[in-house]
Amino acid sequence: MISRYNKTQFIKAVLFFLWGMFCCWLAYLFFRYAAAFLCAQFGLATPGYVPVLAGFLGLAAAWVTGYGRWKTGGGLFSYHESALYHDLDGETAGACVADFYAHRVTGPAYMLGQVFMAGPLSILRAWTLLRSRLPVTPGLEKALEDTLAMLQAANKWQGLDEYPANKKEILHLAQMDLIDFSAFKGAPRFKAR
Repeated sequence: MISRYNKTQFIKAVLFFLWGMFCCWLAYLFFRYAAAFLCAQFGLATPGYVPVLAGFLGLAAAWVTGYGRWKTGGGLFSYHESALYHDLDGETAGACVADFYAHRVTGPAYMLGQVFMAGPLSILRAWTLLRSRLPVTPGLEKALEDTLAMLQAANKWQGLDEYPANKKEILHLAQMDLIDFSAFKGAPRFKAR
């Protein structure tokens, strides 16, 4: 039970890490080539390190923003939740046309922002998954199995105060998603499936 859970967490962490590295690479390439393009458009003769530096600075900005969002418990969000989404209500033809043209700009800007944030957020998610693995200690597997059997026999929603000796095992079972766990009314409640 524990080894299967830890293995699943490890595989998810590797996949999130690889996805995050790919998104970081895309963000670096965007900022690097955007800087080179802008310098060429303005006819500036720039040394070769300027686009590389711009790529790393853009990636650093994405990491600072991503870390701040991760630290507050945030993550990626949908277009309708973003600050770039707008709805002019479409009651007139002018509002519909303005909405259409505005979405042509804000849609791609939203997508770029999500790609830039996906890199750091995915890597930090991988780190969180690795840290959430359960310790392999003697007797823990047996204690988890016994607690799960006891909760399945009860077959009802219960509180943590009803099992003070098994609090750690119940929290581990909830972490492994083997029991339904809810803190809807402030007090944690759980029920075995």
